[in-house]
Amino acid sequence: MPPVLNFTSPAFYSLLSLLPLSCFAAELLPENPLPQSVEIKGGNSANNERQRASASKSVLSREEITRYGDSNLSEVLKRVPGITISNSSARGSEVQMRGLGNGYTQILLNGETTPNGFSIDSIAPDLIERIEVMRTATAEFSTQAIAGAINIILKKSILSAQHEIKLGLAETRDQVSPNLSLLLSDRNGSLSYTVAANLQRQLRANTEILDETGFDQAGQLYLQRHTVMEERMTRDEISLAPRLIWKLENGDSLTSQSLLSSGHINDIKDRLESSALNTPSEFPLNHSNWNAYTKTLRSDLNWLRKLDDSAKLDSKFGINLSHRDTDFDFQGFNLAKALVGRHLVTSAIEDQALTLSGKYTAPFIPNHALILGWDGSLIQRSEDRVERMLDGLGQTSSNSNEDYRANVKRLALFVQDEWDISRTWSASLGMRWEGLQTNTSGNVLSQVENRSSVLSPLLQTVWKLSELENQQQQVRLALTRTYKAPTTTSLIPRRYTSDNNNNPTNPDTQGNPQLRPELAWGLDAAFEQYFGAGGFFSASAYLRKIDDVILDHLSQQNGTWISTPANSGQAHIRGLELELKWPLQSSFASAPAITVSANLNRNWSRVEQVPGPDNRLERQTPFSANLAVDYKASAQLSMGGTLSYTQGGQLRVSAQQQAYTNQRSQLDAYAAWNLDQQSLLRLSLNNLLAQDKLSLDQYQDQQGGRTLSTTAPSYRTLRLLLEHKF
Repeated sequence: MPPVLNFTSPAFYSLLSLLPLSCFAAELLPENPLPQSVEIKGGNSANNERQRASASKSVLSREEITRYGDSNLSEVLKRVPGITISNSSARGSEVQMRGLGNGYTQILLNGETTPNGFSIDSIAPDLIERIEVMRTATAEFSTQAIAGAINIILKKSILSAQHEIKLGLAETRDQVSPNLSLLLSDRNGSLSYTVAANLQRQLRANTEILDETGFDQAGQLYLQRHTVMEERMTRDEISLAPRLIWKLENGDSLTSQSLLSSGHINDIKDRLESSALNTPSEFPLNHSNWNAYTKTLRSDLNWLRKLDDSAKLDSKFGINLSHRDTDFDFQGFNLAKALVGRHLVTSAIEDQALTLSGKYTAPFIPNHALILGWDGSLIQRSEDRVERMLDGLGQTSSNSNEDYRANVKRLALFVQDEWDISRTWSASLGMRWEGLQTNTSGNVLSQVENRSSVLSPLLQTVWKLSELENQQQQVRLALTRTYKAPTTTSLIPRRYTSDNNNNPTNPDTQGNPQLRPELAWGLDAAFEQYFGAGGFFSASAYLRKIDDVILDHLSQQNGTWISTPANSGQAHIRGLELELKWPLQSSFASAPAITVSANLNRNWSRVEQVPGPDNRLERQTPFSANLAVDYKASAQLSMGGTLSYTQGGQLRVSAQQQAYTNQRSQLDAYAAWNLDQQSLLRLSLNNLLAQDKLSLDQYQDQQGGRTLSTTAPSYRTLRLLLEHKF
């Protein structure tokens, strides 16, 4: 196992020198600490921010993030209105807004784009201050957000001295996963600090049942296989998020924010295949063992300079480093349990990035807040992969040693004006230009350069129909230009091979260096009504027209099935969203302290080059809904639950390919007891309905067809968390 956080870059050591200052700041700041255990309630501040924002945005507060005691971020986000989570062994947990993932939903970390391969579950919820869900793009942030963007804000607020420790245990299918987190924050004069740390182990045991059938051109059944896959996964991770803030003269400030993490994933799979028609695959019995060792550092230094006439300059320099070593051992056996083939793969992927961004705010014109800004980055990605294929006697049948390099240069310039046109009418007008240059090379491919740029005009406007603070009604309208850039991985024409049973429903995959960005025009409209203390109702609709949509194209080359992405014409998306948050006491003073939250999301899409019906884009979720009830029984006890529903259905991927997923419902519940002023015990029950997941992949042409059915049972999770302030 590689040493933890063993980066070779000199920049790593210079930034790492900031870490001891954060970790031992308690020793450096002994004088006049802030009073401990001061709890400050946010009230309806999240609603106020949503109400005042020119662009459509909702905020998930710290209280909402920690309510169910979740150990990973995907569990938190699945209950957020308008968000669904797609889980697959190939992609892991994928966040979907408006039913769309795979790059249509942008994930930001402290306002910056996340790198290729970023996993939302690599950030523990205890490291997060708040989450912003932005349904429309703004000039200040990257416009790679066709479906919307989710901005994850790490711990930063230092309102009071905080010393808190959390101990948790989660049990799923007899697998117990422990979790430990620590939060320390304080300040002395002009210097303050926050250190959030998390250590966790996740154990998971999964079962998948795969049934494969094949028909020839006469409709006769020639293939029938049944496979049971048992998976055992262990994930160990440690992460640290230190933050230092220096208050300088004249109201200036200097802030250092970092995120360091190191982890190991071990994934073991055993497959047992039986064939009713005596047509086994090449390896009907097989065993695989995959290990990944990851190390990540994200760090930035932010300088806020206040100028004359209330102007200010906000600049940030950042460095992002990540490294992943993997080793994969696949052993294939025949029905007599004799070893007939073995695949050994080792790879190393390294990403290095420098970022420089800033914005100048100039409130010189009355009723205007003008922002001029820039955002640039230099990214280097390298991948080395060695693969050996052996026969049953251990003799090498093939050997490959491939390396790839990708250099990405990105520059964005933007201007944005927040304009208060009148007391009841405000608007945000913006323009953002983003240029992207990607250069890829390797020992098995010629150098390929890809250039693209997007000019994005953006307009958001809000009309207040009422000026009463507790009964305000307002209408929103937004016109945006957004895009989706190809990932570096999808541009590299390297082949990812399937280890067994290559066929139309299990093809190899390969990148395409000629990919162009997908460009989209968007229109959003919404009606919002705010009432009482924290209550609101929202009804919204959206439209998107996408050019150069990227689809996976399936072809057969020398008997091998390969899936390659390619630009494929236009796609159209539209949808409706309803959301309600109703504290009963806002309508009935004598009602119990119950808050009811509900949302409905209906999405449609159509891909022009795919024949209908059901030609939805990127396996879009057509309908989702949540219903949540939270009850504050007393000062010591609170409880609640969330019922979520996600619709599946038939999907046509191409003229020859179709897919299907079943509808699923999930029920989560929690209870929290304040044992005393410093201690809290939280109990949560997740996935109480434990419904199976079912998916179908079908291929049909003139030569016949194949169908792959995958059934994956799901399991209930019991989680117990003890929180203590000291």
